[in-house]
Amino acid sequence: MKILKLKNLNIQNQKLISKPIIACWGFFDGIHQGHQALFKQLLVNSTINNYQTCIISFDRKPQSVISNKNNEVLLSNEDKIKTIAKYNFDYYWEIKFSKEIATLSPEQFISWLLANNIKAVVVNPNIRFGYQGQGNIKTLQQSLLQVYLCNNIIVNNSKVSSTYIKQLLQNKDISSANLCLQQEPYTISGKVVHGIKEARTINFPTANLLLLTNYALPGLATYITLTEVDNKWYQSMTVIMLRNNKPLVETYLLNFNQDLYGKIIKVRFLDFLRDNLKFTNLDDLKKQVDKDLIETIKYFANSSSKLLKP
Repeated sequence: MKILKLKNLNIQNQKLISKPIIACWGFFDGIHQGHQALFKQLLVNSTINNYQTCIISFDRKPQSVISNKNNEVLLSNEDKIKTIAKYNFDYYWEIKFSKEIATLSPEQFISWLLANNIKAVVVNPNIRFGYQGQGNIKTLQQSLLQVYLCNNIIVNNSKVSSTYIKQLLQNKDISSANLCLQQEPYTISGKVVHGIKEARTINFPTANLLLLTNYALPGLATYITLTEVDNKWYQSMTVIMLRNNKPLVETYLLNFNQDLYGKIIKVRFLDFLRDNLKFTNLDDLKKQVDKDLIETIKYFANSSSKLLKP
């Protein structure tokens, strides 16, 4: 997959392309089942028409530029590109999203697509694009583009979307969120940094994560997880709490005693374990964590448990 990063939409790419292109575009946060359906249909239609394939995305969430807020994401930009690359598309065009691009009319965006040898697109029926979302499916169908529709994916009577998955995570419904993601359980990455080391006093040393991007975190609770260190996965328990009014992620790796400080690790959420509790002393905290450990071991020992392998 050839990656091309565009600072604006004035660059003409047709000199790089020898065949007509079929494309789909979006931020593709999380690469959930809806995105996967788009990608699969893109590949099918490319084969039928002998088109090259192109994914068009953005370097940041468009809403973060439009609203001037640091919006939460389900996937880092680096991991998003790595995941998309597994589909073996011909091209990945990343647009540096700006307020200037946000003001492009639907017709201007379509003109840019056509100018760059894009002959066909795969979209959802409810697509909105261009300035203030003025463009829709009818706008595309009235253009010179071939338009292929990909129906929405429905899970638990709800349309799969990044917004819906974030709601599930906030509600601590990890199983449903992972069902929507399908390819792999929800995963975050962070650098292990020094914390207050309270858990060490009860012989449960945890890794305190400095997150690599503004992830959408599950609700405040304790979860059963897998944690990757140096490309090896370990069974783990992970707690998400508030400290100084900021979310804090700490993970405890079972049967692990190496130094993690400074390492980049991944935490993959498998299931909800319990809500967070307040403890008046360390003895009560240790008793609860001992119970958590027993439940976690049972979970991994259960052969019917899903999503155990990365």
